[in-house]
Amino acid sequence: MADAPVPAQEPVQISPWADPPPARPAQAPATPGSELFWGLVSTLLLAGWIGLWAGWIGAAALVGGVFVHEFGHLLVINWAGCGPSRIRIIPFFGGAATMSRPPPSEFVGVLIALAGPAFGLLAAVPFYVAAEATGEQGWLAGAFYVGALNLINLLPAAPLDGSKALGPALARIHPLLERAVMGVIAAVALAWALWRGSWLFGAVIAMGALRALAAGTARPPVRRLGLSEWAGAVGLYLAVVGLCGLVAAAAARGAGPELLQFGRLGALQ
Repeated sequence: MADAPVPAQEPVQISPWADPPPARPAQAPATPGSELFWGLVSTLLLAGWIGLWAGWIGAAALVGGVFVHEFGHLLVINWAGCGPSRIRIIPFFGGAATMSRPPPSEFVGVLIALAGPAFGLLAAVPFYVAAEATGEQGWLAGAFYVGALNLINLLPAAPLDGSKALGPALARIHPLLERAVMGVIAAVALAWALWRGSWLFGAVIAMGALRALAAGTARPPVRRLGLSEWAGAVGLYLAVVGLCGLVAAAAARGAGPELLQFGRLGALQ
């Protein structure tokens, strides 16, 4: 998912007759080595947690899928002039591509939101290649995870990308429609997560919904969708949803009963 930009702080006005404020100790910037170290640690934690319930194929698919997904966001963020962007891996939660400034329009924000799920499907290609090269259909479990990861991310519930991709189109019809849809989807997703015992996913959805509903506005005050942009945003959203669903369904059909093993090593034995 793409992080919201951090607003710049207002400059402090200092009177020429006033005493200067006390100097703050300068914070040493993070070195490339420390950023690389903590990035690797975060990635290994995320991979280890996923591997506990999805096996090594699932861990490779989901962690690799997160990187490819966020790289899609990064490309469009920089193309739109909202960068420089960087990818952060959040242990146990996934990843985020940062933005230095808000998009110039809601339509550009929709493109940034959809770039992750659309580009992220490329992470399924190695698993299809491995299945074709080895004849072991268990590899397709990895492609299924990639498709499902991006499909779930398109749910119109905060903080998922779907809320940023479909939200502006719903708000153009009526602002309350966006909030109502996001609230209903969040409630359904939370109920499903609790029923399945996915407490972490449920907590993410609940916190994102509360934050979105409590905020005065769902997004920065930028140029709203025009009529043609509204049609384009809805069409692109449905196209990416369909593409992610197609990848997940094709992989599930190809893997067959082996998919029930959730991509564990036993699927290839």
